Amino acid sequence: MSEAAFQFPVDLLLPPGTLRQDVAYRTGGPRMRSGVRSVGFVLKPGQASGYRDRVLDDFVLVYVLRGAGVFTDDRGQNVRVEAGCAIQMLPGRKHSVVQDPDGRWAEAYLLVDGTFARELVRVGAIDAARLVLRPGIDVSIIERFNDLLHDLKFGTDESMPQVLARAHETVVALHTADRRSRVPEPHAAVVEAACQMLTHDIDLRATLDVELSALLEQHGLSYERFRKVFRAKTGLSPGDYRIRRRIDRARALIAQERLSNKQVAYALGYEDPFTFSKQFKKVVGVSPEVFRTMV
Repeated sequence: MSEAAFQFPVDLLLPPGTLRQDVAYRTGGPRMRSGVRSVGFVLKPGQASGYRDRVLDDFVLVYVLRGAGVFTDDRGQNVRVEAGCAIQMLPGRKHSVVQDPDGRWAEAYLLVDGTFARELVRVGAIDAARLVLRPGIDVSIIERFNDLLHDLKFGTDESMPQVLARAHETVVALHTADRRSRVPEPHAAVVEAACQMLTHDIDLRATLDVELSALLEQHGLSYERFRKVFRAKTGLSPGDYRIRRRIDRARALIAQERLSNKQVAYALGYEDPFTFSKQFKKVVGVSPEVFRTMV
């Protein structure tokens, strides 16, 4: 199975609550030179949310969480970007970003004084020749953006140097993940096959365990080694990945077929409606009853 033939369901890799509108700003001052100006999670419903031929004095880093679009650099080169890409917008350089009109675009972003970026370029922490990174969806990086947002929103002026240090670590983490993604993954085929199993056999636990064991034996992998490889590739353990797919199916049964909790629990192999409802709320953030009022 080729890499292009299989795509991980990106929405299911995102921690609950990631897709939201939540932004913090920090006004600069004499003690905050080279500081973090803004951090946030943003939903952009269509092309009107994009911008063309923009030039900023600041450095902006956009981590695409969902959706796709086109980034145009200062040389007029167009690069297709999608979930799992990170766009580096360097100070003083013209750039454009146009989202696809499907309204799915969601991002986490970081805006820092341009002096910060110039220094990171100088020491090699930012590759100015590679404006679009492809680190993939990485839960640990999303958590970094969450931490930055919290610290910028609730921190004091005295804590801002630590926030800037966190911003530096976030940039480095994205570059590290990008480099790692360019190295061929020897176990990619195993992970892809396992994802297919965990997706299609969500209600057949016994069958799934037998098939997964056979797959690992075929490739000479212990379960512990497979678990580490799987988490490195998807950001989730095999068990959590299966739960996400199971709950995704449950959401579809509720939204499209209007099934009751008992019917969904039976269809997906849960012991009882209570167990299903408890797991649904843990993953989605709301109970099935509340979810029904939202769809």
